[in-house]
Order: sequence, then C-alpha cells, then structure tokens
Amino acid sequence: MKETRMDKRLLIVLYTLAFILLREWLLPVMSLTDTDYLGIFMVFIGLSFLSSLFRVKWWISVPVKGLYILWAVHFVFLKLNFFTTDSLSLLLSDLMSNFSVFANGEWGEITNPFRTILFFVLLWMTAYLIRHWIEVRKSILLFYVMTVVFIAFIDTFSPYSAENAIFRIMVSGLLLVGLLYISRLSEKHHRTLKTGVYAAISLPLLFVVVASSAFASIIPEKDPVWPDPVPFLKSVVQGGQGAGTIMSTSGYDPDDSVLGGPFTPDHTLVFEAKVPSKQYWKIETKSTYTSKGWEQSSRDGNVHSFFPGEPLEDGQTTTPEDKELQPQRAELRILESLPYVAYPYGTTHIDTKQDTVVFHQLFDSEKILATKNNAAHELDTYEIEFNEPKYSMKALRETSMDGFAGDIDFSPYLQLPREVPDRVKELARTITENEESVYDKAKAVERYFRNNGFTYDQKNVPIPSKDEDYVDQFLFDTKRGYCDNFSTSMVVLLRSVDIPARWVKGFAPGESKMNSQRERIYEITNNEAHSWVEAYMPGIGWIPFEPTIGFTNMTSISYDIETSMDDPEAPEMRELEKQEKEKETPIAKAENNPNGPSGFEKAGTWVKSNVWKLVILLSVIAAIVWRIFTLRHKWMPKLLVRVYQKTSGNWDAFDKQYNRLLRQMDRFGIKRSGGMTLSEYAMAVDCHFGGSRMRELTAVYEQGVYGGHIEFHDWPALQEIWEDLIIRSAG
Repeated sequence: MKETRMDKRLLIVLYTLAFILLREWLLPVMSLTDTDYLGIFMVFIGLSFLSSLFRVKWWISVPVKGLYILWAVHFVFLKLNFFTTDSLSLLLSDLMSNFSVFANGEWGEITNPFRTILFFVLLWMTAYLIRHWIEVRKSILLFYVMTVVFIAFIDTFSPYSAENAIFRIMVSGLLLVGLLYISRLSEKHHRTLKTGVYAAISLPLLFVVVASSAFASIIPEKDPVWPDPVPFLKSVVQGGQGAGTIMSTSGYDPDDSVLGGPFTPDHTLVFEAKVPSKQYWKIETKSTYTSKGWEQSSRDGNVHSFFPGEPLEDGQTTTPEDKELQPQRAELRILESLPYVAYPYGTTHIDTKQDTVVFHQLFDSEKILATKNNAAHELDTYEIEFNEPKYSMKALRETSMDGFAGDIDFSPYLQLPREVPDRVKELARTITENEESVYDKAKAVERYFRNNGFTYDQKNVPIPSKDEDYVDQFLFDTKRGYCDNFSTSMVVLLRSVDIPARWVKGFAPGESKMNSQRERIYEITNNEAHSWVEAYMPGIGWIPFEPTIGFTNMTSISYDIETSMDDPEAPEMRELEKQEKEKETPIAKAENNPNGPSGFEKAGTWVKSNVWKLVILLSVIAAIVWRIFTLRHKWMPKLLVRVYQKTSGNWDAFDKQYNRLLRQMDRFGIKRSGGMTLSEYAMAVDCHFGGSRMRELTAVYEQGVYGGHIEFHDWPALQEIWEDLIIRSAG
C-alpha cells in the first residue's frame, strides 16, 4: 500500500469521524437483533483504527486483535475464566462443529459464538477498507453514500428510528468528505497544508450543516405530497397475482358470511397504539357458524351504555392474580376509518377528551361503538385503562366438563349447522380423547394445526363450493389458509366436543417502532386484521386461544405447577414463563438493562430540572473564558516559549515559531497592512523595539521559503532572538 502519510493530528480527526459513521451501522444492528454488547464491538473498531493510526506492525496488531476477539467470545457466551483449559476446550469444540455445517451447507445451524467471530472479521475488514479510503485514496464518498442508503432503508422498512442518526451522519460524513477532498487537492498541487487550514475550512462547513439541521427541526412539517410508497413496495415484494384472479384486500370487514378465497396484503396504517407491551386488539365476537362463514344473531339486543371514564366490564372473569396487577394504559390514535373501538383484554375504562360522547357495548358481540349527539361517531384518539388478565395454570388444569352444568346458557356457543360432516366431529374426539381438563382439550386442538402439516397462506386459498363445508374443506382437503381458516376450524372442533367457543375478530399487535418522542408505539395496519378463538373455562371465564400458524398467543399464564418433560406443553410453558418474567420485572432490570434509560437520557433529565443554574454557570464560565482570551497577548508568549524550547533546532520548528511571532505582534498592536512585505514589516517592528532582531529572523525565514536554504543556521542563536522578541511583545 503506497501512500503519502498525512499529518497525525489530521488523521486523528479523520478516524474519529469514520468511527462515528461506523457506529451508525452498528446501532440498528444491535437494536434490531436485541444485542446488548455494542461497546465490545466499538472497542474493537477503535483498536483497529488506533493500530492503523500508529502504524503498528502486523505481527503485533493481528495477535492483539485475535486475543481481543477470543476474550469477547468468552465474555459474551462462555462466562468462564479466560484461557483456562475448560474454556479453550469448549470454544475449540464449538468452532470445530461449524466445519461440518459448512460442508453440508446448513448455514442456519452455525453456532452463535462462530457467528460472532465472523462478525468481528467483517468489522476487521471494514476498518481496513476505511483506512485505505482515508490514507490512500483520500476519498470516502462511497462509504458515506452507503451509510446514508443503509440508514434510510433501515428507518423505512424496520422499527428502528434513525431520526437522530441522520443528523450525526450528515455532520460527520460531510466533514470527512470535505477534509479528504482538501487533502487530495493539496497532494495534487504538491502543497502541504497546516492543521489550522483544515480547521478553518471545517468551521464554515460545520456551521452550515448544524444551522440547516437546526432550522429544519423547528420549521412546521408539511404532509407528504405523494402517497407512501412503502405499502406498495411491500405488496410487490410479496408477489403479484396473475390476470383474471379475483382478489380481496386485507382489512377489517364486518361481513363474514362467506369466508375463503385469496387476498392481497394492505399495509395502510389504521391506528397507532402507545402501550407498554404487545396486545391483541379486540373488536367483536360472533357465535353463529353457517358452514360458509359467520353471522351474529342477537338474542335480546341488550346494550350497556356508559360515559367516558366510567367502569367497563369486558366479559372476562378476573382471577385472584389480576387484583395484584397495576393498571396499564394504552393511547390510540386512529388514522383510517374505524367505526368500532379496538380494545385490549382486561379493559376497565375508556376515556376521550371529546364532550358529549357516549359508548355502547353490545351484549352478544361485545362490540363497542361511540355516539355523539345521538349519531354514530368515529373517534380520532382515545385512552384505555386495562388490567391484563393472568390465569393460573393450576386452576386451568382443574377445569372439568362437569363445570358446564350450571345456570349459564351456553347453547349459542355450542351451535353447529347440520352441514358439518361427521368426520369433523370424529376428528375433534380423536384430538381430545386423552385429555382430562377442559383447558387441556382446548390446548390439544390449538396444537393440532402446528403438528399436522397445515400451512399459512394468503394466496392459494379456495372458496368452498355450494355443497362443501368451509371447515371440512380446510381440515381434510387443502390444509392451507390464513387466520379465518384456523380460528373457525378450532371453534367448530371445540363445539364438536361440547366446549363453548366463539369466534373473535380484531387486530394483531402490529409492528413496534419509536416515535419522534423516542416512545415505543405499535403500528397496526389493515394487514393486521385478524381472527382468533375464545373458549369458556368453567369457573374462570372466556380465555383467548391462537391456532393460526405464525402467530403467538398473548395470554398471560402463571405456571404455578410442575410439568414433566413428556408433557406436550412443557416447551411452550417454559418459553411463555420466560416471557412472563420479562414482562413482570422491567423496572427491576432497568439499571442493568441496556434498553433502560441511557446516560444521555439521565443527563437530559437532570439538565431540564436545572436549566437556570446551568445558564448562570455557563454565563460565568463564558465571561471568564472571554477575559482570558482577550488577555492572551500577555500570557501566550510565555506559554509559547515553554513549548518551542523543546522543539527548536530545525527548520520546521523555526517556520512555526516565526509565524507565531507574526500573530503575536499583530495582537500586540503592530499591524501589517495588506501590501506590506515581510522586510518592511520587520523594519516597523525593529523601529518599535529598537535593534535589528526582527530583520535577522525575517532574513533567515525568506531564505528558507524562497531560496530553499533550510540548513546550516545557528538555531540556538535564532531561538534566543525569537524568545527575546516574543517576551517583549507581552509588555
């Protein structure tokens, strides 16, 4: 690698800016993969840049980086003492196991430690490329453009918010590109620029970038002129349909009388929800299955009307654990037409800032509508308070079919049409015959779809013919469909073994992202329109189940019983129990959790509460600094003498000393006009101080600059003359 070595001070600045850009690549990777070790990777990048900056020999830098990678893998995965026999043996066996994976092409089986090592190698190569772009090519425009494109793509198509990252990239990237361009120009014209020149060039650029960014942040934000292209792009990626195919579009449709058929995804945003954790958003239930779809037949038309803020029962029987839970709040902002209220399980209050609004909950469907001045009204925003239900596994396992023998009329939730074939009912009995509790029977049906070759598909889904039952076709003929197929089939199978069940419609939790206030919200689109199942558990109430492949049941379960390894629910219990613990203890983990308040956030909070103190303190500091700056002509000469006593004795030092002397004389009051030569200016200085000392220094300087005579001078004598003049200029 052949290059002209830059000034080390300039290189430090360039590598620092490159370090900031590379950090912007790692931040979304760490955020989207829930990796908590950003600092470990950043230290490795810093180590790579330092070895390049100080020209460390490869036979030193390579082992050092290799040892660091081994230590990092130990720290993250092994939790053992570094370089012990056990740790090295374990690490070596893990690495060796990956060679067979490579040989068989099973890339998904690569172990996490080996993935981490590969990621370190990628960072190593990237750091080397950046060194090449900075020191050899003196152009890093390609890396800068790649960074902008990458961050823009991640910000558009993922939950990661790059709002602040854009500002950091613009400032550091443009400075880096500008400084390298000036360096390339100076090399082309064989001119050596001093570090101060680069600083003088950087300040206007920095000012323009910061000022324009600050201005952009305070001006009003206008709505986009063109429609959002992201939904269109997502639908294109998921594949178009052939000509002649009749396609429905995803979204909430109250008419479910005819189910089946393909549909295209619609990623139009329906509403945003600011809520502490993922929730299913319920809208209504339906109880009458027609063999083609669902209808809602009202028994008595009971309606519960209530005003905003008044207590509401959501139909879920609360368990003793619920009383110990703290109420949670959800804030919803509706962006598309939605004539119904979407609410989470355990809703207790619904509030809105609008006056004269009345809510009405229908008894049979549990659908909630809003009216204003006795007319239907769609809300733009509303807040919900809820206690997320939590159920005892012990109580669920104690549920019995005998518990349905009571005063409750379950007939609407056991209804089945005559068209349902006997083989559907026989399948239901086969699935549940070995289970004792009602809950275990329901879970057996829920698991059935995941273990028997069913496929989630939105495209190749037929509509049953006139003589075909919708559920029978799905269970025995196609085994292919989306949420309506899975949820309807589970309801029919449960009813076939006398377990009350109903069909539920609403929205899935949606996709999480950070809003402009750095708050986590969930975006729910038309494509999140979803259906699931509620089954009645004796003594407990209606509990949601999720049979659709690819979706996760959000029901909170307290696993207060021991499960054996051969229990079919054991793996699911362990995973859900882990999720429950994470949901229950977010505050306790905040101090050790990287996702908790960062140092910058804590500092920001402290600043907001001590604004006036900081203003006064900064004003005093600014006054002191300004006074010191205005008196620099008195104290700076002594400082310069101390500095240049250690570096004198050659032309480079003398060149810097002479220019420092010129600036000091200007501060002292002897101004050099625009047309004045150095010799004329030296005569003016000597006239003021007496003697010919300035002319002696100027003669040597001109010989070096214009004649190239930079050797064989009496450097100690020149140092003495320079010190005398600069000390006298201090008064």
